[in-house]
Amino acid sequence: MGKPLPIELRRRVAAYVDEGHGHREAARHFRVSPRFVNNLIKLRQQTGSLEPRRQGHVGGG
Repeated sequence: MGKPLPIELRRRVAAYVDEGHGHREAARHFRVSPRFVNNLIKLRQQTGSLEPRRQGHVGGG
């Protein structure tokens, strides 16, 4: 898994979708994957934030 995309790009993508553009259209416009757009909007609905989730494994033993 790569590095999370910058928060400013995340905000711009979300704002574009909020303006009424579709997820695939937003993906083409910002040159990101449609899956990224879908996951970003889902993340915002679930958490109220566009901040990326932590990556990696929580060590415990």
